[in-house]
Amino acid sequence: MDNQLITNALVSQYKSGLTMLRQVIEKMPDSQWNDAEYNNPNWQLSYHILWAVKFYLGANAEAYVPWKNAIEGAESLGGTQEWENPDENVVVEGYHSKEEILSFIDSIENDLKPSVEALPLDKDSGFEWYPYTRLELHINTIRHSQHHTAQLIERLKRKGITGFTWAIDGNPPQEW
Repeated sequence: MDNQLITNALVSQYKSGLTMLRQVIEKMPDSQWNDAEYNNPNWQLSYHILWAVKFYLGANAEAYVPWKNAIEGAESLGGTQEWENPDENVVVEGYHSKEEILSFIDSIENDLKPSVEALPLDKDSGFEWYPYTRLELHINTIRHSQHHTAQLIERLKRKGITGFTWAIDGNPPQEW
């Protein structure tokens, strides 16, 4: 199969996932953005998604350059793996506004295609905890972002907020 075809499909799916996340953020009432109802507030879950996309688009952990507005430790949701929660003592201070998170989405989208094209799809992922190819890492990262976006959607649906679209290149096939 043609690598350009695969690259284009990956970029399309990343963009569709980011469009869905953008939709969620835009529908999120301000009162729920930093609400303490959940262990990880909605802003932090949104940030975690974007942090992970940016992180795994890079060659490896050592090559990661944090987003210019990063809040130390906000990417961690308190997982049990060492790489998920490298420093349990970090206290997240402050929070990102919706506008900041939306600008983070913009910055990722601007660099998306060159980032996907930069590394061979058939080589190692670059992350020892993901012992598979770069192609599979992209698929895993897209699944991860959709998993957490769905969590945010479910939180909003419980509050009566609906109308989320499966955004695929601006041509949504269904709404839920």
